Amino acid sequence: MHGIRRRPRRRPSPVPVAVLAATAVGLGLAPALATSAQAAAAPTAVSVPGTFNSEIGCAGDWSTDCPQGQLTARSDGSGAWSKTYTLPAGSYAYKAAVNKSWTENYGAKAQPYGADIPLQIPAGGRSVTFVYDPVTHWITDDVNSKIVTAGGSFQSEIGCSADWAPNCLTSWLKDIDGDGTYTWSTEAIPAGTYEVKAAIGQSWDESYGQGGSPTAANISFTVPETGSTVDFRYNSTTHALSVQTEEPPGPALDGTLGALYTPTETTFRIWSPDNSQVSVTVGGQTHTLQPADVTGYTDVYQAVVPGNWKNQPYQFRVGSNTVRDPYARMVKPGTTEGVVMDVDSIKPAGGWTPTPPIVKREDAVIYEMNVRNFTIDSSSGVDSAKRGKFAGLTQTGTTHNGAKTGIDHLKELGVTHVQLLPSFDFNSTVPNWGYDPLNFNVPEEQFSQFTAPEDRVREFQNMVNEYHKNGIRVLMDVVYNHTANKDVFQNITGKYYHETQLSGVGNSIDDGNPMVSRMILDSLEYWVDTYNLDGFRFDLIGVHQYKNVDQWAKYLQSAFPDRTLQIHGEPWSGGVDDPEQAEKVRYGTTPAIAGGHVGVFNGSYRDAIKGGTRDQVLGYMGGSSSNASSIALGMRGSPLAVKSTSPLSDPWAPAFAYDPEQTINYVSAHDDLNLWDKITYSGVTGGSTGRAGQMDRFAVGMVLTSQGIPFFHEGDEFLHSKVVNGDYEAAKNSYEAGDNVNAIQWGEKTANAATFRYYKDVIALRKATPALRLSSWDAVKNQMSTTIDGSVVVSAISSNASAPTAHDTVVVYNPTNSPYTANLPSGSWKKVLDTNGATSATGNTAGSLAVTVFKKN
Repeated sequence: MHGIRRRPRRRPSPVPVAVLAATAVGLGLAPALATSAQAAAAPTAVSVPGTFNSEIGCAGDWSTDCPQGQLTARSDGSGAWSKTYTLPAGSYAYKAAVNKSWTENYGAKAQPYGADIPLQIPAGGRSVTFVYDPVTHWITDDVNSKIVTAGGSFQSEIGCSADWAPNCLTSWLKDIDGDGTYTWSTEAIPAGTYEVKAAIGQSWDESYGQGGSPTAANISFTVPETGSTVDFRYNSTTHALSVQTEEPPGPALDGTLGALYTPTETTFRIWSPDNSQVSVTVGGQTHTLQPADVTGYTDVYQAVVPGNWKNQPYQFRVGSNTVRDPYARMVKPGTTEGVVMDVDSIKPAGGWTPTPPIVKREDAVIYEMNVRNFTIDSSSGVDSAKRGKFAGLTQTGTTHNGAKTGIDHLKELGVTHVQLLPSFDFNSTVPNWGYDPLNFNVPEEQFSQFTAPEDRVREFQNMVNEYHKNGIRVLMDVVYNHTANKDVFQNITGKYYHETQLSGVGNSIDDGNPMVSRMILDSLEYWVDTYNLDGFRFDLIGVHQYKNVDQWAKYLQSAFPDRTLQIHGEPWSGGVDDPEQAEKVRYGTTPAIAGGHVGVFNGSYRDAIKGGTRDQVLGYMGGSSSNASSIALGMRGSPLAVKSTSPLSDPWAPAFAYDPEQTINYVSAHDDLNLWDKITYSGVTGGSTGRAGQMDRFAVGMVLTSQGIPFFHEGDEFLHSKVVNGDYEAAKNSYEAGDNVNAIQWGEKTANAATFRYYKDVIALRKATPALRLSSWDAVKNQMSTTIDGSVVVSAISSNASAPTAHDTVVVYNPTNSPYTANLPSGSWKKVLDTNGATSATGNTAGSLAVTVFKKN
């Protein structure tokens, strides 16, 4: 492989695995997701907690640590766990729990925190064998499915104690998806000719040979070469066992595209589907690229150039055109030249710190910010050389007028994630938001203090690392839906671009082409792997095919299983008609991408609260009574009417979320009028202490107390305005406006201290109130009762799944000008939030134009 060194990957396999987090039915538990360390480590105990535990001698049901409910580790080398019980007739349910707790558990179809597995025992009772595989996490029993093994003359070669051993689960075939086909694949059988039969129930009492017949001869198969893949498939309907062998991979090369560095040679690769005249110039010498068979890619050209080319520029040419490297890890600013990088050797100062823990995505509070805007003004207190730079984002100890600024401000506010506006290499000069990509994998040089390639990489890494040290995760806004212009890629091939200008600004990327889709996935993985990012916000994710988005997300979640990556985007295109809309990310296709934990911005809820984004029409926050039902839906996390992962017939259905984590709730973002400017543009007066300020608090209070994930824009928390000299038109979309419009003026924090305190109080309340962070469709359905009284919306919520009607939190949205008397459930209650923020009061009055929260004592 020409000495190509592959960067180490934190993934179990290149095949994405859907991971759906769900609350266990009947358990009332929502424990933390297992970390990768837990998932990778061999379990020390495996139990089958369920409704039959008392029947097998446990003190109670659903017991994870009951001795009688513990399975036994197999001694056959398979790593599996099993045990046989005799159960009386009845209807039961169970799951698998690892290491005697609910911290790591698996339900139906091997899903972590998946649905309970039903178990029906017939009259008279029967013995039941439970089996658990710690690799796939499949927990099953021989009532719901068969225990199928490939018994044959090869078993001793793969670690079984003998051949023809039906009870050796090293050759266990599994039907994880429940479609009736059981499969097992191995590369451990040495070259040779063997025989096999399908054994059922770990014995030869039921077995099948050729043609699925119980009396037929053994099935013969040949492994052509040691290391060949052998696939076994058993059809439970026909009982036919098939065996297929595949020789080990031939000369296909490993790695991705771009410039792949080693100290002795660099391999240069580029996709060129239309032109075979491809070359690269490095060190003053031009090298012709030849076709290369690279696993997972097509139409790739490659040249292996001897020598140490670390940090040296290189230039691709396709035909007579100089072209940029779409996979470049660094570029020479202002050119199409890439820079050879040894990124594996670059680490942040002091090494990587652990990623801040998060139990579930609904625990997130996301703060959108621009690298330049946040610190460029001198009032930020950031050192002058670091203002507007990556390093400035994480300088601690800064203040203005005695108030904390910068990262210390974010910690005081209580947000869990920052979302950076585009921070990759873009075409425009700052101040500009950067939605005009040039190089997807390169940190923007205008945000860096340095010119040396390695220093620029390390500065971005340091920024992420410092956020992590301070307990804050980092997301990046990515713009894979278009490029700055067609010159970015068209001289390589026009196949990068869609024939319809779906982005609204031209140059729309076509991820319908598999190689373009692969480029996007590789870029996403690179940012997580090299820069330790915690997720992405997709600009116009609605331009992308939802099946591709689902694939990207599932792959990332399985490649980095310990990261709980946050992925979301805008489920619309650039204001144009899309002839392929049914295939794109919309509200209606959002359920179909739940497996990758992908969310979308909830524009329907935004508009219901706020009104239009650029007009003077006020929604519910302005006292509108006509859309209370839309508010009630959004308050509940916009759940599907019927739980399903199938696409909806209506692409813009406002009830779209399979899981609350799929709705990003907001009323203010970088686009359009921010919340404060929308309020004042609509003619509301009174300033921060009058009706205008109260309306602002009402709107953000709804965002922060609704089910789902709350999101707001930098400066919202102290009423930052982008209106300069009364110019609302510039404020409506300030992407090209100067620092006088966009830069955060930190004096606003002290001027509007009461508003800041309100934001801080509601965030703290959200974090302290599990009822505001329900984590499944079922929890919302069962534990949340929402009513509409005129225009007032009231939700009573239980934080306890096992007592779904024992409501412990009541949230009231009152858009009227009069107080509202809430009908609280029986018991002793305390008012913990009103229009001014945190409080501790008795009574059941909900103030006007306010969010009021009551909690049970």
